[in-house]
Amino acid sequence: MRRAKVLIVEDDVALADALARSIGREYDTVVAHKGGDALALATHDVDLILLDLNLPDLDGIDVAEQLAAHAADIVMLTARSDVASRVRGLYAGAADYVSKPFAMDELLARIFARLRGRARGGVVRLGSLALDVEGHACTVDDVAVPLSAQEFELLRLLLGQQGRVFAKADLEARLYEAGPPASNALEVVVSRLRKKLADAGAEGVIDTVRGLGYVVRAAPR
Repeated sequence: MRRAKVLIVEDDVALADALARSIGREYDTVVAHKGGDALALATHDVDLILLDLNLPDLDGIDVAEQLAAHAADIVMLTARSDVASRVRGLYAGAADYVSKPFAMDELLARIFARLRGRARGGVVRLGSLALDVEGHACTVDDVAVPLSAQEFELLRLLLGQQGRVFAKADLEARLYEAGPPASNALEVVVSRLRKKLADAGAEGVIDTVRGLGYVVRAAPR
């Protein structure tokens, strides 16, 4: 089983090296010192992005917005302490926010917590719901739930980043790569998926956040 990969985006070279050494004990790491480099390195096999907001070429929040449709969790790392920046960062797609200065042990624990919610051995779990990413199978209480390709991909995205609110546009970009769908196509997929899960005994898995998008919480309602 491959190790999770963490992309470290930090312009302070000494700090970036220290982070790579500490995080590298448990995960594969790749380092970028600029926002532009981060966008180029954020390939499909990156599982978590540790993103400093104060970058020399691009604002970290702008980078987060461009990475919002990426499957990786984004953990923002910054000296900005104002509430407005934290809120903007979370709405831009961040799953967590760590302020500088920080304790390395706490940061590592937060990274572990985020990656724990992702697939282990190819399986993501939430209560009685299990999604076998590699086997392309969904079960509730070990009973198979047949899903279409779009329903499966939607559930994979939401389960893989529990607690993150995905905007409708971000989900459409992932589910409909050939081009923009009909205006209500995503809502139809969400509705069908909710019904299938509810019929199988997993109700309230997907929440609608009015005006923002969809989210799977840490535990279903």
